Amino acid sequence: MNLRKAFVSTATILMAGLLSFSAFQNTLRAESNINDNSGKEIRSGTAHISGAMESSIYFGNYWQTVNSEDATDSNKEPVKWRVLSNDGNLFVVSDQNLDCVEYNTSVKTVTWEECSLRKWLNSKFLDNAFTTQEQTAVLESLVVNQDGAKGSEAGSDTYDKVYLLSIYEVIDPELGFPTDWKDKGGTRVTLNTEYAKSKGALTNTDMSGAWWLRTPGDANNAANVFNAGNVFVRGGSVNNFLFAVRPAMNIDTSKVLFTSPAGGGKTSGAPGPDAMRAVGSYTGSDWKLTIKDDTRPVFDASVAGSKTILKDGEVKLKYAGASTGANEYVSVMIEDKEGNILYYGNIVDNTSSDAADSGKAAFIVPADLMPGDYKILVFSEQCNGDFKTDLASNIVTLDITISKYKTADRNLCIGISAAIVVAACVAVVVAVRKKKIPN
Repeated sequence: MNLRKAFVSTATILMAGLLSFSAFQNTLRAESNINDNSGKEIRSGTAHISGAMESSIYFGNYWQTVNSEDATDSNKEPVKWRVLSNDGNLFVVSDQNLDCVEYNTSVKTVTWEECSLRKWLNSKFLDNAFTTQEQTAVLESLVVNQDGAKGSEAGSDTYDKVYLLSIYEVIDPELGFPTDWKDKGGTRVTLNTEYAKSKGALTNTDMSGAWWLRTPGDANNAANVFNAGNVFVRGGSVNNFLFAVRPAMNIDTSKVLFTSPAGGGKTSGAPGPDAMRAVGSYTGSDWKLTIKDDTRPVFDASVAGSKTILKDGEVKLKYAGASTGANEYVSVMIEDKEGNILYYGNIVDNTSSDAADSGKAAFIVPADLMPGDYKILVFSEQCNGDFKTDLASNIVTLDITISKYKTADRNLCIGISAAIVVAACVAVVVAVRKKKIPN
């Protein structure tokens, strides 16, 4: 064998080894299996939430199981709201009667626009029931005021964040109500909270109570729903303390980033690389919200290194703009091509007083995640627990590919390629030495 032939043979061997390694790299991008992820516990947006009181959400906090004399900021409880409609925004009414306040402080014929209860709902109640961030998700809605059933004048339409239902809304079957004012029972029957009862609300032994409607009734009266569920269109005296308050409002769905089961539906492992947990299925109808908090800094994140990740590897991230303090985390969700959220985890614990707003983090690829292309959603959030609203930053969406190969497969291929290179080098050395040895 002459020197030229030795180098040609060596080059051929090297090319074969390098091509085999190149083939390994090219197959890192494997096609994703189709996952059936309908009905996931964590879902983007609110499209799945049903109206006609088929779904409920928890939003805000108010006194409920305490007497009025014992009420403090620390013993408010999450408020459950029944979803009346989901037509771009969530039209909701409280599940229970929450307070007992007169329709108007003085006895006179008064419209919804002018009554003192409207002012109370949009000031004291709004501030007591919702945080500043939650209030930004409550829409100022056009409230259409129609004349009463017996001809009482309703006055002008209004713009309110919180208001009462009308005599016409409580007979609308599309909102989930019976169609006749005289009907008893059904979805108009509403229980008083202990707090409302302690404020003087008329309360039956089963805790059902009468509640105000915004439509004017007879002179000096406003309409109401009786304990039994039938509607009294002539109404009761506007300054009585017998009728409870059942607020209604519209929630801006553009502020809602995610929904999850009201209890136990947004579950992470211990903060860190092993935090990711599979998102299970949910067939229930009670939800809590994660809303966008515009008071937070702009959050940013990026993948550090390759976006093609071995099946048993880590996704490494850089982040900046994370909030710190009580219940604060940097969180990640893994989303498939269909937009289903498959995994969720708090990968950075920012709850300590010395937590940093920027840094590096990583999470281990879940063992049962199929190879393929995914999106990871990275954001800073305040996780406030079951039935309470979570607050989040803007979401950073990043693309990654999960390989069908594991670390051992890569190392084996690298080892084989290295062995081929070494063997080729040995062959060159042997060929050169033979060339130098005289015949």
